[in-house]
Amino acid sequence: MEDEPRPGRPVTACGDANISKVLVSLSDDRRKTCEEIFTETSMSRTSVFRVLTNKLNKKKKFSKWVPHLLTDEQKESRVNFSRNFLRRFQTEQNDFLGRIITGDETWVYSWDPETKRQSAE
Repeated sequence: MEDEPRPGRPVTACGDANISKVLVSLSDDRRKTCEEIFTETSMSRTSVFRVLTNKLNKKKKFSKWVPHLLTDEQKESRVNFSRNFLRRFQTEQNDFLGRIITGDETWVYSWDPETKRQSAE
């Protein structure tokens, strides 16, 4: 199914110019909110959100805008690391695991957030 052309003004909020504005704004700081990007780019709040989620495929996780999916390069890198680890495990067996999994070098920082907003930071 396809939409037939309709009369009216074309949607320009998610155009290339606005997408590049949002990308430039995010390149400075990925922790920016839609409100902060809205004030920098003079786009509407909903347009900023649409560009971030629909056009750039970003999602807000732990107060940062991150991609929904891994890029092909990131996927390939993970596969290569996994294959390398498997090869080393096959040759070194438990000696290899003993060097990776350590319990005495773990440092844990305990902090109880008071609000939901603090827990996202």
